[in-house]
Amino acid sequence: MGEFSAVGAWPGVIAELIAGNELSPQVAAGALERMLDGTATDAQIAAFIVALRIKGETVEEVAALVGAMLEVSSPLHLDNPEATLDIVGTGGSKALAGKAFNVSTIASLVAAAAGATVCKHGNRKASSTSGSTDLLEALGVAIELDGDGVVSCVRSAGVGFAFARMFHPSMRHVAPVRAQLGVPTVFNVLGPLSHPGRVGRQVIGVSDPRLMQLVPQVLRRRGLSRAWVIHGEGGLDELTTTGSTQVTELIDGELRSFVIEPEQVGLARVSLDEIRVGGPEENAAAAKSILAGESGALRDMVVLNAAAGLVVGECADDLAAGVELAAAAIDDGRAAGVLERLVAASQAAAQAQSN
Repeated sequence: MGEFSAVGAWPGVIAELIAGNELSPQVAAGALERMLDGTATDAQIAAFIVALRIKGETVEEVAALVGAMLEVSSPLHLDNPEATLDIVGTGGSKALAGKAFNVSTIASLVAAAAGATVCKHGNRKASSTSGSTDLLEALGVAIELDGDGVVSCVRSAGVGFAFARMFHPSMRHVAPVRAQLGVPTVFNVLGPLSHPGRVGRQVIGVSDPRLMQLVPQVLRRRGLSRAWVIHGEGGLDELTTTGSTQVTELIDGELRSFVIEPEQVGLARVSLDEIRVGGPEENAAAAKSILAGESGALRDMVVLNAAAGLVVGECADDLAAGVELAAAAIDDGRAAGVLERLVAASQAAAQAQSN
């Protein structure tokens, strides 16, 4: 906090941002610490995150904010975090007009069925009508689990869900301001970057193409071993069959970028209308149909994103092989079995937690 105070606390920090100056990591972290401990006012929080957004967040600033956020997160001690995968998006996509299918959640189940160890970090709805939490609850999964409960799910089902509100409780001080502002801020990026289990493998979808430069560099700065940062054509925060997908891959500190077309891996190109879905119940119905083997545009989206997870998780050599593995995991019932085990394990963990 010393450096934060040295620049004149809030007036000085906000003035620096308005002037377009980059904050030192210590000052950026100090500002977030004050937001998360409840000492910052709503006006100070709003001024900081809006001024930071207008200036443009730097790699060093975001990396410092991620570190500060993880410092106060609740513990999640995964058995092998380095080899554990998270598939997540920033939200903020307007292309589907609030009717996005929650692809990453079902892709996580499929990736687990195909051999990856998965711990998905997520929250309630952002840009879609159904966030990861909303969909999982509609499928019967208990989501308000502590670290022991999440670990139990990963061990039993190969996949667990870390509900952001359980592991980042200090975010309650910031949530009202974010809701009132109603525009994307640095917190849309911090969520996906602040997995409480410190996983070593991530597929992160970003709806804002400007983040394709920032996020991979933050992941590299934070020491992640393998990741894909993806941006679907039209502002989607996932790999898409509706157009091209930009990918920046991180492997052991090296970055490379490329473009994926759905036809490259044998998937049909479709319209946005074909992947529109309603709220949590509609998302759950679509998810059950996919896991039961129903073909179509939504299944292809799930298969494509699960395949990316399998590549990042080193379960597939390339995306085409990942598509084959993901499709097989659905068709032979393994993916549906993962959901069944996750429901059972999460409900048992919730019961144990309440005793």
